[in-house]
Amino acid sequence: MMLKCLVVDDEPVARKGMAHYVEQTPFLKLIATCKSALEANDFLLENNIDLLFLDIQMPDLTGIEFIKSLKNPPIFIFTTAFRDYATEGFELDALDYLVKPISFQRFLKAANKARTHFELQNQSSEKNKSTDQGHFFIKSDGQYIKIQLDDVLYFESERDYIFIFTKQKRYLTLLSLKQLEKELPPENFIRVHRSFIVAIEQVELMDGNQLKIKDRQIPVSRSMQDIVYKTLIEGKLWKRDM
Repeated sequence: MMLKCLVVDDEPVARKGMAHYVEQTPFLKLIATCKSALEANDFLLENNIDLLFLDIQMPDLTGIEFIKSLKNPPIFIFTTAFRDYATEGFELDALDYLVKPISFQRFLKAANKARTHFELQNQSSEKNKSTDQGHFFIKSDGQYIKIQLDDVLYFESERDYIFIFTKQKRYLTLLSLKQLEKELPPENFIRVHRSFIVAIEQVELMDGNQLKIKDRQIPVSRSMQDIVYKTLIEGKLWKRDM
């Protein structure tokens, strides 16, 4: 299991150190870092993460105020130089509370706690899922339509609706891209832009901030370019040895 992580801290050194810890942990994947709660809020509007490492003492909006402002906050671990916030942090259902300076040993203990949490959550979820994960249904024009995952090229959002482009035709249904991202298998699909989720195996070409699937050019947001490159190309690129 790979947990997608976001690090939020207004101090550059602390932010860099926490990001390094995440990158050193095999089951964690660093998606982005943010220097403020406001920047993190904008990021979460467009992206789903599994685990948030969140500093408490930040200008404009504290980590505690930020969590209280979120309707459905991700699983989070507080990081702070002050022990005084521990009680309030756990009252907000923080998974853990790390006091700076944070050793890697203490960080790893918190990370393992997060992995155990998600493993138990996934085991519970799997019991409730259908054994056939190769398709899903949508409601369109009053009909319930079965769509095979292998046939999907990409999804495009348009306000409150989603266009589903398959190898055969296009469908329109009432869904949000954020909701859809939670349902799709992450090993097969990746969100590349606030308006697009693509089937990884259907991408034919990557050119800077553009992907090509069939005859469609699909934009890649700046914040996702490194993640998209690592997912699609890194480790699969054949090149001449120098």
